[in-house]
Amino acid sequence: MQLRVLVLTPEFVPVYGGVGNYVVQIAKNMPPDVELHIVSPRHVLGDRQETKEASEESESLPENIRVTHLGKAEDTFFHNFAFQLNCSQFVPEVVRKERIDLVHSQSAMPDYFVSPKRLGVPMVTTMHTTVEGHYQALRGSGHESLSASERFVLMFGPTLGLMERRYYTNRRHYITVSDWAKKAMTTSQGIDAERIRVIRIGVDPLVFSPSKAREAATIFPKLAGLQVPKVLYLSRLAARKGIHTFLKAASIALGKVDAHFVIAGAGGRPDISLPDRSYTFLGYVPRHMPPYLYALSDIFTLPSSYENFPACILEAMASGSAVISTPVGGIPEMIQDGVNGLLVQPNDVGALAGAIVRLIEDDASRRAMSSKGMKYAVGSYSWRDAALKTRDYYEDIA
Repeated sequence: MQLRVLVLTPEFVPVYGGVGNYVVQIAKNMPPDVELHIVSPRHVLGDRQETKEASEESESLPENIRVTHLGKAEDTFFHNFAFQLNCSQFVPEVVRKERIDLVHSQSAMPDYFVSPKRLGVPMVTTMHTTVEGHYQALRGSGHESLSASERFVLMFGPTLGLMERRYYTNRRHYITVSDWAKKAMTTSQGIDAERIRVIRIGVDPLVFSPSKAREAATIFPKLAGLQVPKVLYLSRLAARKGIHTFLKAASIALGKVDAHFVIAGAGGRPDISLPDRSYTFLGYVPRHMPPYLYALSDIFTLPSSYENFPACILEAMASGSAVISTPVGGIPEMIQDGVNGLLVQPNDVGALAGAIVRLIEDDASRRAMSSKGMKYAVGSYSWRDAALKTRDYYEDIA
């Protein structure tokens, strides 16, 4: 059965976040009997290397994938609203002209103004995060150094939450990437569990591997040459992701152990009060860089206050880095505390500092934890498997 699927996503290539990575990986691994027409805003590229990588990735897409750009994208809700309006006009026309069998949207609600009933074809949405979850996490963060996007959520969270609840009342199907998310959707949104399919994300062991450390020495020679444990933060430089908790914990940890802290991710540079010799600030790094940073790092931290099922944890595990994170969202489905990683409470600076010190002081424990994490990630998560299960769900729905 040949299926034609229209995919609506706030980002595709170049990839800037988890949603973009999810859509790219599902698309690349989708069997050829599914035609994917992917619609996303066009991200404006300012870096020559980034432009080159995005062009190469676009050219490497399988023949069963088409891409259409609607408008341009920036990390603001206003641009997302413009994308929603563009989709309201574009989607019905494309569904009719190209005989689309099914529409697959992402949880930024790009099809908010598209009625499943009037469209005449089934619609499925992958729920990555929710406005309500984001809003509650920011309320508990102490409002410390919020990004413009986070301030917007905090200010308009209740209104956006009402829009989200209206969106979820539409007659559609859902994919979640964790058991936690499915439970949250059934309890908080009242969605029938029969309309939700859990399909976990994957990790590519050819891209994320300890072997990348050898190549990393030529890309990050100064970091590779350091003879102290390296602790990595690689995520958005946002309050919800725990960047301020990380920096405070790093300062405490340096009073007890010798280490080097690496800070990377998109967003404004935070205030860093660490000694110059004890940290490296990279800011935004192009998409080809994370595998090398993971492989160079002894410890990876993600002290978020809100997550669903973050791919970066699996990527760090597959790369051989010991992981410290928080027991929020679907993370406990990935990390068994004390076995293949450590869990500390969000916003608990002392607990995070203690976990970092523990793994640095106990080299044998850290190595055992990273080994178990690597075997778990590589053995349990596959993008090919995720794509096949998504195709099967498409067929069930269509």
